[in-house]
Amino acid sequence: MSTTKNDCDAVSVVVGLVVFALPLTLLIPGFSVWNVVPKVRISRFHIVDLSITWSQLNASLVTLLVLFFCLYLELRKRELDEMVENVLTVSKATDAAMEIERDRQDAEVRACIQLLDASAEHYETLILLNDDLRKSNIQHPPVIEPSTSEM
Repeated sequence: MSTTKNDCDAVSVVVGLVVFALPLTLLIPGFSVWNVVPKVRISRFHIVDLSITWSQLNASLVTLLVLFFCLYLELRKRELDEMVENVLTVSKATDAAMEIERDRQDAEVRACIQLLDASAEHYETLILLNDDLRKSNIQHPPVIEPSTSEM
């Protein structure tokens, strides 16, 4: 039976690749992420257009993506921590129930052992009584019968 379910989902893989591949693009001279992305000219905010260079814009985009990825990882970690906490709670409850059941079974075994001991003592007593009865049947005293003349 083969399962096609992966340990990680597609969103995690894509975001991870983007986050860890974008800083590598800073090492390529003359390459900009904005060469790949379609350009939109900002006409109203000339201050933004003039004061930020392409490398600063690339670095800020990479930083923003890294922050979003860290936030995503933190959310996933919290979900996993909650699941682990639930599992531990169920495990503790199961251990407590197993301990109660083990104690109950121990008490039942002790009661059975006491019954077996009492039964063995009764059996020994019966065997001794049986032996006494056999001995008494073999060694009766002679029976004295009244004579007919005395009556």
